[in-house]
Amino acid sequence: MAKNLVDKLYVDEYNHEYLLKNYQEGGRFKLFSNVFFGKIGAMSKANWMMLLFCIPAFVAIFYAAYRALDIESSVPFSSNYGLGYPVVTDLEEIYRNLTFKNNMLRALLLIPGIIVGFLGLAGAFNVIKYECLGFNVKIIKTFFKGIKNNFITFLWLGLVNALIFFQLIASIEHYGNFDMALGWQIVTITLSCILMAFSAIISLYVMTQAALYDMPLLKMLKNAFLFATSFLLQSILIFIISLVPVGLLFLMNVSYFLQLVVIMICAMLGFSYIICIWTIYTHYVFNVAFGAVLESRNAKGKKKNKHRAAKAQ
Repeated sequence: MAKNLVDKLYVDEYNHEYLLKNYQEGGRFKLFSNVFFGKIGAMSKANWMMLLFCIPAFVAIFYAAYRALDIESSVPFSSNYGLGYPVVTDLEEIYRNLTFKNNMLRALLLIPGIIVGFLGLAGAFNVIKYECLGFNVKIIKTFFKGIKNNFITFLWLGLVNALIFFQLIASIEHYGNFDMALGWQIVTITLSCILMAFSAIISLYVMTQAALYDMPLLKMLKNAFLFATSFLLQSILIFIISLVPVGLLFLMNVSYFLQLVVIMICAMLGFSYIICIWTIYTHYVFNVAFGAVLESRNAKGKKKNKHRAAKAQ
């Protein structure tokens, strides 16, 4: 463990002892299998509870989709190129502008939807934390207790990630629509994607800390940044693995049957899978990193006591 990381981390010593006491030894893959597949009923129930908090985001998406269909059906984009009456010019430009406005409206409506979704994550992370520590919990009670204990932290995370997501969508929608050099548009989109991914990783570290420890938000953010940068490759790898449900959604257009299967899997277990992966991984990181911090503190304390005893003699 790097010394500079050990010196900079903030530790909730009391609750870390709780993690150590209940930490399940053995391989992480085995633990994931025992929790995710062995308690699949609890995973599914927590996932359905999470989906309730995604309803505002779904409403925003469906509303924007309805507007897109309305735009396509109400304006004669495929006809009237100088023929018939009335004559409508620049149809492609009109269609592009209306689509751009609709997409931006969807991104704007998704901001409160994402924030509400993060409140659901507070409950889901609390449930799966206890499942990973070996407890059998009452899902609904534990879910809402997680929201009660951590709603401020998750509201802030939701707001920040929603605004970053809005900026990402804006950079994508501006591509080719405005008089900006193509190179700058590509750079803007690339930086927005990197920022969104990094923000998601930081947020996941913060959420698992919030579910387990009693720390100020700024301390958790600092720890999360240190973890994300110190374990960069591992964080990226786990992040990619956790996005399997998202990757499955890209297969939805392959066939109607596969589309139904993917929707059912994601509806039943998608969020629980992501949260379980990150909870197990970060518990391992916390066990190693915070354990090293406490060990370093104890060593320094013993050294100071020994020095004081020598001076007293």
